[in-house]
Amino acid sequence: MEETVYCIKLMKYFLFIILFSLLKLDVFVQKRWSLEEYYAVQHNIPLKRQDILIAIKNLDHDMALRERLPSVGGYLNGYSTFGHSQDVFGTIQRNDNFNSNLGINSEIVLYQYNYFRNQAKKATIQADQERIEKDILIRDLTLKVLQGYLEVLLAQSLVNSQDSAIYFSIQLLDKTEKSAKVGATAPAVVSEVKATLAREKQQYQQYHKELQLKKMALAQQMNYPDYNQLNIYDPQLGKDVFNKKIEIHKDYEVQSALAKNPIFLKYKSQLLELDIEDKIIKSGNYPLIKGSASLGTTYFNAFKANNTSPLFTQTKDNFAQQVAVAVTIPIFNKGKSKRLLQQNSLRKNEIDLLTQYEENQQIQMLQKVVIDYQENIKQYEISKEAFLATKESLEYSNLSFIAGKVSIYDVNNIKNNLIKTEAEMIRAKYNTLFSLLTHKYFITGYIN
Repeated sequence: MEETVYCIKLMKYFLFIILFSLLKLDVFVQKRWSLEEYYAVQHNIPLKRQDILIAIKNLDHDMALRERLPSVGGYLNGYSTFGHSQDVFGTIQRNDNFNSNLGINSEIVLYQYNYFRNQAKKATIQADQERIEKDILIRDLTLKVLQGYLEVLLAQSLVNSQDSAIYFSIQLLDKTEKSAKVGATAPAVVSEVKATLAREKQQYQQYHKELQLKKMALAQQMNYPDYNQLNIYDPQLGKDVFNKKIEIHKDYEVQSALAKNPIFLKYKSQLLELDIEDKIIKSGNYPLIKGSASLGTTYFNAFKANNTSPLFTQTKDNFAQQVAVAVTIPIFNKGKSKRLLQQNSLRKNEIDLLTQYEENQQIQMLQKVVIDYQENIKQYEISKEAFLATKESLEYSNLSFIAGKVSIYDVNNIKNNLIKTEAEMIRAKYNTLFSLLTHKYFITGYIN
């Protein structure tokens, strides 16, 4: 008997270890995701591509700087001539020979109106534009992830709410079945409760489907491999975030929102690039001065000539250096420079218009976010009040149904109203939070 008890205790001990290991494994596998974690930014493929574009522009800058250095090259060639030729005196004779030359030459641009320096500045500005473009992508991605994150929380809340409704219907069904067995409740009432439970399970499945779709969409935005592992939780709503009030936009908030928007930095950078481009175009109207230097030697062998010096002797005797300066003066380029400058001027006007348009759009968007917040929080307070009142009414109706004073149809009607008001409260809750966090992101440039 003691051995049997010992075996049972031992089995319970091993079973406890196995269950604890599985739970511990689940904790490690099911990572809890919160909004503070920027997994999406770190793993987004377009952002990684933007890093490559930045590196390319940095290399363009390095190449532009190196263009101001002299280029150095070596040359070595040789050729032979065979056959008859006629000299200046009309004598035709055999002219077989071998020619070769060897040396090093170098060339450098001495002056071109700071052309290469401006090219390097242009490449630097373009690299900054790629960084700004990355910030724009991060901004758009953050807002999308924020919306997707809250949509998942909303879907989870609706699933939990519907699960509570099912639990209530199961309890009600249990009571009505017991009441029907003793003849206190008609079978039709039991059938109605079963039908209500089936409809609520159907609605639960619909909410569950929407939750899976929302999680899958969020996983795609985050470039996360398995949406089933996205265990989203809700640290924000654990705090009293609804006590924060935001008003119709103030001037400092507008200026802060515009300053945090990277698209304005992009337009400003484009204007700087066009200014540099103007200087590069004007450099074509100035003389181009190049300097060159070379040193080398030649060798000639006429084959039949008896007085041909040896290779090394000729190499030493024919060694020579050369220094040259070449000047290219532009005279007429068909008015190309003038028209290119006019095009840049028109582009600057276009950027000014785009800046004004974007500024108006951002102000309108900020105003819309504030109005959404104010209306959503009112809707949340109203729906919360309606939910609590309906919940209390359902509790009284449930007691009255058990006492036989109200019908099951009255209870179902009140319960349906409760489910509807709770769903409206949940939606208003997350809409309010989305407006609040979006407003904060516009003003401060971050979410925490």
